[in-house]
Amino acid sequence: MEVIRHEGPGRLGLVRTGERSFKTPALAGVDFTLSPFNSFFHPQGPGEYDFNLAPAIPLGFYTPDEVIEKALGRLWSVNYEGFNAFYLPALRRTSYLGEFFKIIERYSFDAVYLGNSKILVREYRYFVKIIRELRERFPNVMIIADLEPFFYPLAVYLGVDAFDTRSLKLYDFEGKGFTGYSPFLWKEGPNSMDFAEETVFLVRKALKEGKLRYLVENFFSTQYHAGILRIADLEHPNYLEKYTPIQRETVYFISDASIRRPEVRRWHSRVAERFVPPKNTELVLLFPCSAKKPYSFSRSHTLYRRAVKEALGSGIAKVHELILTSPFGVVPREWEWLAKYDIVVTGHWNEEEIKPAAELLAKTLEKYPKDVPIIAHLDEAYVEIAKMAAEMTGREIIFTRVENGTTSKESLRSLTETLGEFELEGTKEDRTYRYFEGIRKVFDFYFGVGAGEAVLPDGGNVKGSKMLRLFIDNQQTGTFKDGVISVTPYGMQRIYDALEAYWVKVDFELRGDVFAVGVDEADPAIRPDDIVGIVRDGKVTGVGKAVLAGEEMVRARKGVAVKVRKRA
Repeated sequence: MEVIRHEGPGRLGLVRTGERSFKTPALAGVDFTLSPFNSFFHPQGPGEYDFNLAPAIPLGFYTPDEVIEKALGRLWSVNYEGFNAFYLPALRRTSYLGEFFKIIERYSFDAVYLGNSKILVREYRYFVKIIRELRERFPNVMIIADLEPFFYPLAVYLGVDAFDTRSLKLYDFEGKGFTGYSPFLWKEGPNSMDFAEETVFLVRKALKEGKLRYLVENFFSTQYHAGILRIADLEHPNYLEKYTPIQRETVYFISDASIRRPEVRRWHSRVAERFVPPKNTELVLLFPCSAKKPYSFSRSHTLYRRAVKEALGSGIAKVHELILTSPFGVVPREWEWLAKYDIVVTGHWNEEEIKPAAELLAKTLEKYPKDVPIIAHLDEAYVEIAKMAAEMTGREIIFTRVENGTTSKESLRSLTETLGEFELEGTKEDRTYRYFEGIRKVFDFYFGVGAGEAVLPDGGNVKGSKMLRLFIDNQQTGTFKDGVISVTPYGMQRIYDALEAYWVKVDFELRGDVFAVGVDEADPAIRPDDIVGIVRDGKVTGVGKAVLAGEEMVRARKGVAVKVRKRA
């Protein structure tokens, strides 16, 4: 199986079986060869199906140790020649997974059929754990499960590739027809295959458009859906984030589950790990977010900036601004172009929103020197977040007097008066430094601290007005426009030399795209859609866009790992 596109562990893929090929997610025809261990009526050879399931010993989810061990001993004696799919019984005793994995590895199966699937969805932790271990160990293996269609979006999001439909005929036999609200509302008359095909089409379309997570959150048909997604979000966030493409478009937070999305986790970690305040900061300002993005284009932030300019004049070049928001928590002003999100604003914040925001604000404030004053122009729950952060850090925060909202005349006058107590004076050098920092910080977000300095050091140049081109000694390192960046091979070489980050190592002359089979090593920090450097013998020979996550590139043996955009 070749991966074409990721959203979380879910993937669009291309599968080739003999002379036939098809795209996933899919409905798969599976030949259940009866096991010679428990039947006299098993075929002598594989049938004409997409996947021929090798003889197996059916084991229940709660099978005891001694039976599992006996079954494993017998399975090693099976002749697997001619079979391209392996039956993996989902077991409560997950310590035995490794033994089954050895069989899969030895015989290079194309697909794994996940047994006991309908029981497994009732065991939230085991469902996520087993799919994760299987997906990460075998990135090119298809995972097939037997589930009702209303489970398809969630199962695909977690890593399942195809679905066996044989059991759906039972619903047709009972005269039950599926609806989008199953299993609570049923249609009359058989429609199981039609509904399964419609759902697979919907899942595939959502994957193509990068909206699978939205579909998952809209398919909460049972309590099992909510439980499984919650376990995945809270106990396996790194699994989901690892395969989630870098955010390019606006994320809409549509439910309570939305605030646990991988994009939110990634944002929090990057603020904590990759944001460094400008060196000339002498005053920190905390502002609330706005409905309009980027914030600077909103009416409220225009008024804030006017009040700050009136109070401090040229000293504005020594002020640093942090915006508080849910669920991203903290947005440094330089990253406002990157915070593409929309959320229902009701004025009511729950604990799951307030506490993480306060913790992230506390971590961010600790990055500033202790003698730098902090002024908060906030209202409602934002005040609670700032006060919690102040307690966590032991830092004093000065609150302006806010009446009738932060943009009222009285509130803006209070902001101006409070700032007027500070004497700051910015120079031309401060303004130039902040201009450069606005660009550098975005490169830091994508590659790590120091990347911005690598592509635009103090001696660098910026040319252009709308599309900014970055140069060092007349050699272009990259471009910048409204938070969107590109990097030249020269710029990527400087990032690699400075950080040794976002690299894919190969041992061949670069001619086209880089396939997974040709990847020797890759930076584990790489996520799908990241800009990466192709490195050979310490030299960047090209720059491209990652199709797979870094760890996945090394394990995979099929498909494109990096689509090359520029060669050195």
